[in-house]
Amino acid sequence: MSAEPPAEPPRPAPARGLLVFGVLFAVVILVAAVVGAAVALRGADASSSGGEVSAGKLAVGHCVDGLRESDDVAALPVLPCERPHEGEVFAIVVLPAGPYPGAEKLGLQARQECLAQFEDYAPSSVADDKVELFYLHPTELSWTAGDRGVTCVATDPTTKRTGSLKG
Repeated sequence: MSAEPPAEPPRPAPARGLLVFGVLFAVVILVAAVVGAAVALRGADASSSGGEVSAGKLAVGHCVDGLRESDDVAALPVLPCERPHEGEVFAIVVLPAGPYPGAEKLGLQARQECLAQFEDYAPSSVADDKVELFYLHPTELSWTAGDRGVTCVATDPTTKRTGSLKG
């Protein structure tokens, strides 16, 4: 009897299925990243050129419309300040933590904070009788959820303005 060396075990086939899956997965991730970036850039552009922005996402320098439509503002149209607008956001103030002070006291505190900020933002407009201050402040419900932000807006209640009040 002759002894033959044992046969070599068969070599595993290349994992082509795994390779194809990896390539497809990478393509899907790349497409998702491109689409996500496009949506994010488009959303950022909307906040300064005509999109509607939630009250909590307004920023200093935004010019807005829709202030006269409701006392309960959840979102406002933001547009370029060169176009006629009802108001301009000039400050965002964060109030200190603590128990809800009540609507009246909160309104007084918001007004004081906004007035102080307006003097820094638009000193040349402080004496303008046509400019009034409007502020968005937390409700009791949003206060209990941690909202302490006051959005200060300069308005002209008689007409829409063009241009910024800053300076």
